[in-house]
Amino acid sequence: MYEMEYDLLATFYDSFIDEVVYQEYLDLVTKYSSLGTLLDIGCGTGNLAIEFAKRGYDVVATDLSEEMLNIVDYRAKEEDVDIEIAIYDMLDPIDFQFDIVIASMDVINHLSDLEDVEFGFTNIYNSISDNGVFIFDVLSVEFIDAFDGYVEDDDEMHFHWESHKGDKEHSIVHTITVKVEDDDREEVKIYEQTHETKAYEEILAKVGFTIIEVKALPERTIYVVHKQERPE
Repeated sequence: MYEMEYDLLATFYDSFIDEVVYQEYLDLVTKYSSLGTLLDIGCGTGNLAIEFAKRGYDVVATDLSEEMLNIVDYRAKEEDVDIEIAIYDMLDPIDFQFDIVIASMDVINHLSDLEDVEFGFTNIYNSISDNGVFIFDVLSVEFIDAFDGYVEDDDEMHFHWESHKGDKEHSIVHTITVKVEDDDREEVKIYEQTHETKAYEEILAKVGFTIIEVKALPERTIYVVHKQERPE
């Protein structure tokens, strides 16, 4: 994970957000849950967390980036909603129980391998109340592989972006050069890796989740999975 890199990107993070994906999350959470406690892992600048808080959910928003969480805190105060914020790494156990957990916009793809995916899914499973749901997305292998060689210059946001194949199968390294004060530049590297959907589905089953909906989008798949009530 790259908390310091995301601190640098926080000021223009929203320009990368896909509103179609966010709307899918809003619709799916509404479809599969009633109001309750919601954990937003990798919340970024808090767009979803704030919207769910407005709708009446009891929201905890987490991220690896302190700067991202500062933006969430500021926005929550501006919108007059209560959100608890915390720095959290998905590979750490979660000490509380939630009715809904979400991990949107490539959060799972920042885990370094399938072993970490299983570890993260296990932590999330243990943190979800019986009959609770976990909603997350993963990028397709085709999308990740096609990113090799991508280049973008954004004069308005003052960054140069290049993406090249990583050292593992279906992985990519994004190198972003950001112009900061006095024409100084800082370089950011973001690593992402994805896997065939079958691999994620096997881990979900191993951990104990039941898949209740799969939403296929052009560049990613969104999963809604359920934690069944334990028999007494």
